[in-house]
Amino acid sequence: MTAGFAPGGPASLWLAYNEAENRQDFERMGELVAPALAATINGRAAVGSAEEDEVAMRALLAAYPDYRREVVEVLEIGDRVVARWRMRGTPADAASPVLDVAGCSIVSARDGVMVAADLYCDASELDRITAEAVQGL
Repeated sequence: MTAGFAPGGPASLWLAYNEAENRQDFERMGELVAPALAATINGRAAVGSAEEDEVAMRALLAAYPDYRREVVEVLEIGDRVVARWRMRGTPADAASPVLDVAGCSIVSARDGVMVAADLYCDASELDRITAEAVQGL
């Protein structure tokens, strides 16, 4: 369900970000988020800036080089988008589990960029990778 969204609206922004993420296009991802992006995973702070978002994404890709987030459904409501998705990836370390996480994001947009993202999912692996990645910043 991705048709019929206004260009530059929250759904279009999130879909463009997801596409850039799947292409590992960090420059484009950075253009689509506010410098002070605030993101949570299951209600806990995960990243607090565009810089931390990139660091966390690079860590996720290092752990799962073929990482992809598949879009299941996208709904646009005012300045927000609700997106159901599935993250998949094969681990770089054969001892690690395969990534197969279904989830939902609620993303707020303002002035043509995403300003907040709340992800809800079974996030034990994502929590570990994100925490380790942003710890050194």
